[in-house]
Amino acid sequence: MGDGSLAGAMFPVLFVLIFLGMPVAMSLIVTALGFSFLAFGDMAPTQLYRFIERVATQPLFAAIPLFIFMGAMLERSGIAERLFIAMRLWLGRLPGGLSLATISMCAIFAAGTGIVGAVEVMVGMMTIPAMMRFGYDRGLIA
Repeated sequence: MGDGSLAGAMFPVLFVLIFLGMPVAMSLIVTALGFSFLAFGDMAPTQLYRFIERVATQPLFAAIPLFIFMGAMLERSGIAERLFIAMRLWLGRLPGGLSLATISMCAIFAAGTGIVGAVEVMVGMMTIPAMMRFGYDRGLIA
């Protein structure tokens, strides 16, 4: 089986597993492992080990614990909450001021760290309770 047909067969198998009720993460794992054995045969475990080692030893991943530490320090020191309050006071008079404050806070932290996705999670965890207190719709918050 060629590489193109193997890749083309992965997606239908993945969707069938998901539609059968298997969790998405397990569907991805089962599909990847099954097709890696089809593609690499007995070398599949070695290929998997080499891939994990290559990804895990990249210096970029050293920043992850430091980012978590920075988020914890911003939360514990109250800097993040004070920034959110300041943004809310500044933008609160505008329609949707609280959501604008949240977006502005995300932009400030993302510009400072360069990690957009993790910033959204950090700011979201802090601002979702405030947005719910002010009556924002759950669908809008998400």
